[in-house]
This record gives sequence, structure tokens and C-alpha cells, in this order.
Amino acid sequence: MITTPSGSDDSGGGENSGSENEALFTKTAALEGVDKIYPARNFFVSLGEDNVVTHSTDGKEIARSSVTKFAGGCILGVTGSAPGSGSLIWAQVTDKPATGLEPASQSLSIVATDVKTYEERWRKPLVADSEEFAGCAYADEASLTKDEQWLAYGEWVISLTDGTSRALGYGVFPRAVGNAILVYDGVCANCLNGMKSVPVTDPATGRKLFSFPDHDIIADLSEVPGEFATSADGSTLFLARRISGDPLSYALQSRSLVTGKVNWEIKGTSYTGPISQKVILAEKAGVVVIPDLAAINKEGVAPEAQKDLGISLADGKKLWSLPGLEVCAANAGGVAVSTNGQLVVIEPRTGDQISYSADRGGCGIPLGEYSYYSEDGAVIRILPSAG
Repeated sequence: MITTPSGSDDSGGGENSGSENEALFTKTAALEGVDKIYPARNFFVSLGEDNVVTHSTDGKEIARSSVTKFAGGCILGVTGSAPGSGSLIWAQVTDKPATGLEPASQSLSIVATDVKTYEERWRKPLVADSEEFAGCAYADEASLTKDEQWLAYGEWVISLTDGTSRALGYGVFPRAVGNAILVYDGVCANCLNGMKSVPVTDPATGRKLFSFPDHDIIADLSEVPGEFATSADGSTLFLARRISGDPLSYALQSRSLVTGKVNWEIKGTSYTGPISQKVILAEKAGVVVIPDLAAINKEGVAPEAQKDLGISLADGKKLWSLPGLEVCAANAGGVAVSTNGQLVVIEPRTGDQISYSADRGGCGIPLGEYSYYSEDGAVIRILPSAG
């Protein structure tokens, strides 16, 4: 049982449990037969063996469709701030059988489907520079710009207004970073060779805005999504990156995605590297939460020495330090972390504990700012609202 000052049995403990009359760590729904979750800003879509279902962030069902409607397809992402304006973006492979002298072939289309009515909004074939196309092989690597106007998928940059696309060529991979598109050749992302710098481009025109010259930055942006975060308006990048050297050095960098210039950078030296380089923003509180990049600065120091830091978004100043956290999610009202086998909410600017649950320990998948989907299929209210 989780106790609260008000005597409720299902909210977080402690002297301050968040907004008045609001319970933390409340199980709001239990979902069954779910294979995958696709979060949007204020709702989410679940995919099961038989159905695709739209849910509010508390897990309540809003609409559903049979998966047969998506035959030959794969979901790439979900857009929109509300179900009424949201779209499920998916790719569909269509097989065309041989017709006499004409050999069998395949085509690939991008489709936007309304998540409330499950009617198609638009469908467009993808243009290709070669006979090969991604199909569904790269579905998990698809990325959306922050303004949700553009999708990077396989070798394409796709407009989510009408589905028109631009192929960058076989072996060249775009990635959405903020409201721009980073373009790399796949080899350079492994820091071996290839392009000497990687451009960040305007998604509408392909025009280069600026370039990243550092291969370690390129690898972090292209291969490990958790190592970077961007501001809600897409203008600023926060990146926990490795700097080559012996011993290895790590840095948190704040960089403008408009000009490419570095706003500030915090450096630390490490022989073993951080346990996790995950970057979490509590943007309305003006805080970024990262591992302490200099916590392990001697050979032989146990990984348990790792700490996490609350850093000011404005200037990189350290606000607090706590040991051994796994950061789950954050908003202006709290930062949810997993530690000591429990789920804890801390105050973003001070690191002080607001509330905790002894019954919940893992992070799960964030659903908007205030809920998450756990491994046991429960939808949990996890954070206090900012208002």
C-alpha cells in the first residue's frame, strides 16, 4: 500500500504528494494483448495481434481498428496533440504479381490514418533513386521532427502534410534532430571513415544549415536516440557525447540547432564511462538531468559510484547531485526516477524527494508527461502536473 497525507491508498507517499487531490503512482488502466506502444503528446496508440487501439494517456480506449486494415504495413509513428487531430503514420508494401513478360514487383507507400476514425487522410507512393527500398526493415529507426512536419525513414525525407517525399540515395540515412534533418552515410556513424563532416539540413529543401565536424557527435545522434534530447520548439540540442582520448572524456553539450553554435558544455574525465548517457529534459522547470560525467574518474572505482545531476538549461550550472538513478520521465512538477527498487518523484530544481512508491520500481514507456506504460501492462499516473 502507498500512503499519502490525505489518506488515499493509491497515491505516492511523503509529505508532499504533488498537486492537491492528485494521486501519484495510480494504476489507471490495465492493457492486455499489447505488443507495442506508440506514444504521442497527449494520447497513445497500442498495437496488438488483432487490433490497433487509440488511448488517452490514462489508458481509456478512444477508438480501435482491426489490424487487417494495415495488412502488409508497419507503423512508423503517431503525430498530433490530441486524437481528433492525430494521425497514425505507416508504411505499406504492395506486391504486384507478374503479368506475362512483366515481372513481379513491389511498391512502398506512406499512409496517414486518422486515429479517432481510422479513415485514411492521405496515401502517397515513395519515390526511389534505386530499385531497393526500406520496406519495414527500418521502421524502428524512423524519426519525427519536433514540429511533426517531417519524417526521416530509410533513405527518405517525407512531408507529413501531404506525404510527398525526397529520396537521398541508397546508403544515405536521414535522422530528425529538432526541426531539422541530419544526414549521414552510415559508415561515418561508426566513426571509422566516410564523410569528414555531417550536414544538418532544412527538411523542405535539403539546404545545409550547418555541419557537425565531430564524428563522436555524429555517432551519438545517429545510433543512440537516448543520448540526446531537443527542446520542445526544436531549436536547442542537449547531447551527452564521448570525446576521443585516453582516458576517455565525456561532455554534456547545449548547441543551437538554428546556427550550430555551442551554447555551453560541461566536461568530465572517465576511464569506464557513464553507466547511462540518457538525457532527460524537464524543460518548463529549466532543468536537464544527466549522468555525472566526472563521477568515475579513477580506474577500479565501482559503477555504483555513478551519480546523476540536475543541470540548469540556461547556463549549465549544477543544481543537484544524487547517486545511482535511472531517470524515467520529467516535467515542471517533478522528475520520476527508479532507485533502490522503488519509483521516486523528485523536485526538478532541488533534487528533493516529493513522493515515492515501494510497489513500483521500473520506468516503463512514458505516455505524455504524466503517465507511463509498465512491463506488466499497467498504465500508471507517475508525475504531478505542472499547474
